[in-house]
Amino acid sequence: MRFTQSSAELREALAVSESSLYRLRKEGVLRPGVHYRAQGYGSVKPQLRWDPEAVENALAQRTKRERLGS
Repeated sequence: MRFTQSSAELREALAVSESSLYRLRKEGVLRPGVHYRAQGYGSVKPQLRWDPEAVENALAQRTKRERLGS
């Protein structure tokens, strides 16, 4: 796992909105330790660092499941 990108960098690279990232985290599609990690232990709102490859794979799998379900 390579947590190399900030939230802003990830949003730009994958063309996703901040609200979409929040929603995907809340729904459990993007999970801590797998897709992102918090940086800044003890912070009220820590900065997140993302593994762009893992996020891209999760989004592709979600799209694939949605298409199969249609």
